[in-house]
Amino acid sequence: MPSPPLLEVNDLYVRFPSPAGPVDAVAGVSFTVSAGETVAVVGESGSGKSVMSLAVLGLLAPGGSAAGSVLLRGEELVGADAERLRRLRGADIAMIFQNPMSSLDPLFTIGDQVAEALRAHRPMPRRAARTRAVELLREVGLPDPERRMRAYPHELSGGQQQRVMVAIALTCEPALIIADEPTTALDVTVEAQILDLLRRMRRDHGTALLLITHDMAVVAEMADRVVVMYAGRVVEHGPVAEVLRAPRNPYTQALIASIPTPATPRDRPMAAIPGSVPTPAAAPPGCRFHPRCPSAQDRCAEEEPPLYDLGARRASRCWLHDAPWAGSAAAVGGEVRRAG
Repeated sequence: MPSPPLLEVNDLYVRFPSPAGPVDAVAGVSFTVSAGETVAVVGESGSGKSVMSLAVLGLLAPGGSAAGSVLLRGEELVGADAERLRRLRGADIAMIFQNPMSSLDPLFTIGDQVAEALRAHRPMPRRAARTRAVELLREVGLPDPERRMRAYPHELSGGQQQRVMVAIALTCEPALIIADEPTTALDVTVEAQILDLLRRMRRDHGTALLLITHDMAVVAEMADRVVVMYAGRVVEHGPVAEVLRAPRNPYTQALIASIPTPATPRDRPMAAIPGSVPTPAAAPPGCRFHPRCPSAQDRCAEEEPPLYDLGARRASRCWLHDAPWAGSAAAVGGEVRRAG
């Protein structure tokens, strides 16, 4: 019998108030992450992927509310009390945010912050915590860690700050780390170093990784499975190699087409997707992607398609799978149906 997932997100909704009434920034999202696995959640800015990750951690902005289920090792996190969530964060599940400068306290040294993260979950003498902090900074590749312990965040480069965030995430050896756009603000060389660090972290510690990104090239390099989100909905998911080789959803196809390759002529314009992701308050009727979709039909503007089970652990949300030539597909999570 296969072991249960480490993280199981089922029918997750995240709602915020708006002048026009409550809106869903995340709508019915479901996926799993197994122990030691890397799952990437990909989509353009505004797709709801970062809000979803904050809901998993119980860190929604004031006014936001989550419904559905988030199980970590079988324990329900949606509706858990603040004290229980505080104990879980850092110890069992940790977060690496997009902008390390906004996450690190400018008034405290790097050593103080790493040591404090250790002592928050594992009572230990201050000297022992600082010794372990040096070891962690060395492990994540921060040069001259003893000296960096005395530095303040603004005295480090962006790449060095992100290495500190990885060290803090590793303080209690959590089973799962959520990394939200961890390389967005970094140059290409430093980005490659941070991605390599995350790979080593997974290999050496057996840590599962939920990677939030807009970059399909990062997905191809890092992930085992991918969840594609658009306007708060999952539109496709499956093993990375299969999704990249043969994407089934028009939105996924457009994302992949926007990735330049070594064979792409230098004078060819980038294959950008026309338009932009709608805000939750302005989500169109029917398929949320239909105003931008080159394959849209009349039905797409009237009815939202279900998530079709395509077999081989793959699924896609598109009415094209309901066409007579599409073969068979079963409903996922009660919302899907057989195609054809």
